[in-house]
Formats: sequence, C-alpha cells, structure tokens
Amino acid sequence: MKECWCCGSSSTASSRLSPLPFLACSRCGFAFREDLEDAEVHAVYEGGEYERMRGEEYLRNLDARRRHARVRLAALAPFVRTGRLLDVGAAGGAFVSEAARSGFTAQGVEPTPAFAALARDHLGADVRTGTVEAAAFQDGSFDVVTLWHVLEHIPHPGGELARLRAALRPGGLIGIEVPNAGGVLALRQGTAWASLEPAVHVGQYTPAALRTLLERAGYVDVRVGTTTVWPYLTGLERLKPRELVHRARTSAWLRSPRVEHPTGHELLRAFARAPG
Repeated sequence: MKECWCCGSSSTASSRLSPLPFLACSRCGFAFREDLEDAEVHAVYEGGEYERMRGEEYLRNLDARRRHARVRLAALAPFVRTGRLLDVGAAGGAFVSEAARSGFTAQGVEPTPAFAALARDHLGADVRTGTVEAAAFQDGSFDVVTLWHVLEHIPHPGGELARLRAALRPGGLIGIEVPNAGGVLALRQGTAWASLEPAVHVGQYTPAALRTLLERAGYVDVRVGTTTVWPYLTGLERLKPRELVHRARTSAWLRSPRVEHPTGHELLRAFARAPG
C-alpha cells in the first residue's frame, strides 16, 4: 500500500481504472501513478517527447488558446486583477501574454524548451525555460501564481505547492484548474474518459483531494468548485449537436443547468491564499 499524495491515507490498486496502473485513495478519491518516478515525468517535458505530442498544434490553435486564457482571467478577476503573476507550465505563453495585456506584470516558467522559446519568439511573452525547482524564486516574489492543467502532470505535488506558497507574498493567490476525476462524466466513462490521459496525467483529482492537498501544503481560504467546458467554446461550437447533447445529459445527471457546480462538472478549479 502507498500513501496518497493528497491526504496521506493508504491507497490500493484502483478497481475503477483497472487495468491501468493507478492507485486510489478511499478517503479523498484521488488516483495516482506511483509507478512513474519524478525523473521519468520530467524527461517527457524536458527531453522533447511532450513537444512532439503537443507542440505542432499550439500555433495553429493560438486564437483558441488566447480565448481560453481570457476565460481563466475572468475566473481570477473576483480575487485579483493586477500584480506580479507567475504562470507555471506556461506552454507557448498564451496565458502570460493575455495576462500582461490585462494589466498584470506576468511571467511564466515552462519545462519544454521549444514551448518556452515559442512564447518568447512568437508572443514576446516573458517565459523562462525550466521548472519551479530550478528557478528558485525568492520568497514573496508574486501576488498570483497559476497552474492551468499542470498539477495533474506533477508526481508528489505537495513539495511544489509549498515552494509556490513561499514564492507568494502573504495573502497572495494561487489559481488551479485540472480535469475533474470526481465529475459525473469521469465516473460514468471510467477508462474511456478522454481527460484521463494516463501516460501524462499522473494524478487524477477530485474536489476533496484538491482541497486537502492545498490545505496540507499550507494554503488558507481554499475555495474549490467545478465548471463545464462551455465557457471555453465559441458560439458556433456550442451549437454543435455533440455539445448540445453533452450539456443536456450533464444537466440531467446533476439536476442542474448551471455552468458551475460544487463537484460534478468536467473541470475542477481551486483558488487559495498564502497565509497572511
């Protein structure tokens, strides 16, 4: 038995995700791949494999990525609108670029060299190549830290979150979005869930797991909820039969037509603060 990365409880082989090699925690619902070492995961992003998997479409879909960045900035807006912002796992820099346009002093860190270079060369975004560990930011350097679909790629994320807490000023905000492994779609589809991506998503988060992880990493005022992919779609995309059927089914399963839900939608978001 292995210790859950989020709550520390004992975890055993996941029956729901079998035969994939995930362990599952019966206490917080977190599922994770203990069989992958940190060095193996880092090698995927730093050695070019992830670039080959995802890099080709980044510029081709840049407009969509900018639009997604604006959705995330809108989610941040009730908490913070200006200040020094660090985007962790910045990829090709679309969020850093849009955050700078909106008034933040924004920079990013990205382990895949080609993505970081793309951010600098094509978008003029301040994105350095490397990891948070290697960057060694000074304590209190930032007002905001964001991780958009990054945390699920990080083994044993508690140490990373603690380093980022130290990099925040007292009262500074962290914003996180990950696929919701505790949502109705994930629970109904099991190993067929598109966001499972077991080769690169080493952690599968539920709302309870993400809340517990942040609290154990020293954050306060933790707020966790879920949202649909609907805000990320264009008007035309929302009218596609597949999307209309998906939204109708999800609304029926959750007995709610709202875009936000405490636990059930596809995307899991959390906002929390460094102690003041």
